[in-house]
Amino acid sequence: MNDHPDKHVRAAIDYAMEHGWILRRAGARAHAWGRLYCPRHDREGCQQAVYCTPRVPESHARDIRRAVDNCPHQPDEGQE
Repeated sequence: MNDHPDKHVRAAIDYAMEHGWILRRAGARAHAWGRLYCPRHDREGCQQAVYCTPRVPESHARDIRRAVDNCPHQPDEGQE
């Protein structure tokens, strides 16, 4: 499902999905390529837009990883 054209962004999306985030691809007329949603599946959950052709793909990939790392809704949050 992750067929993003840039390898850096593709790796960041894989990183997010390994941490329980869900990727939803956008429609053909959307501005963004897709959107990532954190494991909390309600309105208060985190989300991150994924663009198809960012100016600096490495920076966009870093932003995606940062959003995943800073998300307070990790799946193992209440299991301790």
